Amino acid sequence: VKRIQDVLVVRGSQFKEDDGPMSHPIRPDSYIAMDNFYTSTVYRKGAEVIRMYDTILGSEGFRKGMDLYFKRHDGCAVTCDDFLSAMADANDVDLSQFARWYSTSGTPVITYSSNFDAEKGNLTLTLSQKSRSDEPLLIPVSVGLLDKETGDEVVPTTILQLKETTQTFEFPGLKGDVVPSILRNFSAPVKLVPASGAVDESDLAFLASRDTDGFNRWDSAQKLGEAAIIKMMNGDAYDETLSRVIETFGQTLQDKSISDDSIRAYALILPSEATLAESVNVIDPPAIRNARKRVKKAIATKYKTELLAAYNDLTSAIEADGDTFRVDGVSVGRRRLRNVYLGYLCSIVENAEEQKEAAALATKHFNSATGMTDKLSALTILVSMSGEGESAREAAIEKFYEDANGDPLVLNKWFAAQADADLPDVLDRVIKLSSSHPDFTLKNPNRCRALILSFTLNAAAFHDEEGKGYEFLGSILEKLDKVNSKVAARTTASSLIGWKRYSEKRATLMKAQLQKLKNMPNVSNDLLEIVTKGLK
Repeated sequence: VKRIQDVLVVRGSQFKEDDGPMSHPIRPDSYIAMDNFYTSTVYRKGAEVIRMYDTILGSEGFRKGMDLYFKRHDGCAVTCDDFLSAMADANDVDLSQFARWYSTSGTPVITYSSNFDAEKGNLTLTLSQKSRSDEPLLIPVSVGLLDKETGDEVVPTTILQLKETTQTFEFPGLKGDVVPSILRNFSAPVKLVPASGAVDESDLAFLASRDTDGFNRWDSAQKLGEAAIIKMMNGDAYDETLSRVIETFGQTLQDKSISDDSIRAYALILPSEATLAESVNVIDPPAIRNARKRVKKAIATKYKTELLAAYNDLTSAIEADGDTFRVDGVSVGRRRLRNVYLGYLCSIVENAEEQKEAAALATKHFNSATGMTDKLSALTILVSMSGEGESAREAAIEKFYEDANGDPLVLNKWFAAQADADLPDVLDRVIKLSSSHPDFTLKNPNRCRALILSFTLNAAAFHDEEGKGYEFLGSILEKLDKVNSKVAARTTASSLIGWKRYSEKRATLMKAQLQKLKNMPNVSNDLLEIVTKGLK
């Protein structure tokens, strides 16, 4: 579960940074403002690079390297090269090729293709890499093979070291055709794409229901869901893909072999809007949201009875604990899975009766919550309700605020939930909160992030084609730069500088705000560095 959570952040924010004007190696060559050095690339991708040492050397080898590192450098100022040297010397290996990760920006792409020779019982797997490095990187690619008929793992997880631009690996002695499970446990921070350009949906469906690697089982379901959503968004034929998504969902929902509710919860969640945005050439946030909602509703409609029964079973299990709030793994998993079920059940809101039903269920969930996890989950659903759910929405917003009783952390969640609402007037609501609510101030960095940054991450609303979201952010940043330039710079970096990924109309409007910020008198170095790079 932790691995899935980490990868969601890497793919959602770090890959985005790698693909934009703020792209830089994990060891940046230069910067104007030191505060802009603390990026997702330095922290998240940097951590993934450290993790690859463990993947390449093994746990024992990594420990040997750490022991030597501390023996040599405990209490000293050190460099990345010192760490690499300790790992290499302790294990008597040459890591000079691996060192290229420290100076290479961007996200490497690995393409793959495979061929099974039935007569020889031999599988050939061809991997190719492409990156901004002048020479090939050393990339650990974790691979396992599953029998296509039985689903049994016939080749356990094996670490392939991709050192050339293109390499072919052979797996002999196979009794039947297999499905490769590639990049298990996300063994390297790369993008994995088929050489043919089109994913094999039957293989994805197979892996999503049969893979013995928990991470890749989840990832395959994500890729299958992504394929259906993007096809629907593009107006392509999607019926067969959607059927596979729905069938895979049903198998995961009812699979008795999954004992961890957290694993089941993540396996049932569709890819996020941010993840989907990274998979298209031109980002259209409203189109992404609408297509994702349609797929989610189709799944929920198909399995409404089963979802409600599972939701009620978990509710009974949680209620059996009484008023005791438990934080053990089983209890956390129950809450996580129950909240996923709630999200699906409340996605069916086409008519007045369905709106009433969804509002009643979410309100009951909200009122009976014994902890913040359940209460906030219900609130994030209720804040987007309209029609017959409008009164329930306003009641929940008011109740959550009252229950917060001035607690700053809880109030941050209250502001963030409203900024992320899926409502046509969400910008008006955010403007009102930012301009007149007594608990909002630009002088509080966390409060500012909760409302302003959360709104910019509400992509479908922020990227309104008329540019009203951009205008609002520009006016806020003009004031914020005078109060807290660091927050202003980071809010800009995550919101406006990726304009090249959007339509010409949106891009023009985003650039106009960047230019306006750059031309401000006495603009801070923090903000100036970001907008200057963003305009290139």
